[in-house]
Amino acid sequence: MSRLTLTGVGDPAQNVRFDEDGDLTVGTHDVLLQMEAAPINPVDNLFANGWYAVQPTIPGSIGSEGVGRVLTVGPAADQSLAGRRVVILGSYEQGVWADRVVVPARNVVAVPEGIDALQLSMAVINPVTAYLMLNRYVDLKPGDWIGQTLGNSAVARAVTTLARIAGVRTVSVVRSEEAAQEARAAGADVVLVDGDDLAEQTTKALDGTRLRMVLDGAGGATAGKLATVLETGGTVVSYSSATGEPPALPLGNLVFGELALRGLWVVSWFHTAPRAEIEEVIAELVELVASGQLAVPVDSTFPLHRYAEALARNASPERAGKVLFTFDSTQA
Repeated sequence: MSRLTLTGVGDPAQNVRFDEDGDLTVGTHDVLLQMEAAPINPVDNLFANGWYAVQPTIPGSIGSEGVGRVLTVGPAADQSLAGRRVVILGSYEQGVWADRVVVPARNVVAVPEGIDALQLSMAVINPVTAYLMLNRYVDLKPGDWIGQTLGNSAVARAVTTLARIAGVRTVSVVRSEEAAQEARAAGADVVLVDGDDLAEQTTKALDGTRLRMVLDGAGGATAGKLATVLETGGTVVSYSSATGEPPALPLGNLVFGELALRGLWVVSWFHTAPRAEIEEVIAELVELVASGQLAVPVDSTFPLHRYAEALARNASPERAGKVLFTFDSTQA
């Protein structure tokens, strides 16, 4: 067994070690997986630095989501999982940067064969976040408009795809013209580059229509600019903060527009949602992955022992898509 071990709190490039052994004891309610692929996500960096709601164990495992195949099933777990291909819920009860990993059976969902392993490994955290934001807070109808920050991110791509399928239109805000090209290629209806005049740009683009909700992964002032174009009673959903700041909403819009500010942490949903709901949502998203409608650009893949190169590439400003770990059993 090979795995990456987090040896200290801080930058994973400086605090990750490659180990060739580890405890693979399968508990009563666990399954043992042979991993196929696992991405490097921004949340993995937050976790390693101790900036996440779930704190790391030192030394301990790392890696938030992925896809693998069940090799062994604990005696009290669902025996029908034996031999099945599964995706792993990113609850951080386990780390998946390992060729084999023991996971609580409740944290895996069986998925079909014949789907690209790289895309399947990214089918849970970001797509589920997008799905929940679009379905939990506002009763969106075809023709409605929503705004989103970080408009070229993996979450935003999933939002764009799911919104398009539902007939909902998107204003995606990005930070550069290069990012704008990526958002347009992903299918966003309107793409705007952030600036002091973002509110005016948005008002002009909507031509009298108001946004029904704003999805914010940037934090800071950008969501507040979009909030000035929200309908009365509109909703801002904050799911992340690239700036490290909370969304800053103008007081007048917040109070006089009776806006709602909601937070979403997908891990909470993994823990509290009924099992049937989790399986239904993931099955719907996996079907979109299988059809090619839900896809994330892949920059590069690395075997686990080249983890230093993988982490360096993930941190590179030249990266164009996700960096993933792949394992000997990777297959479509």
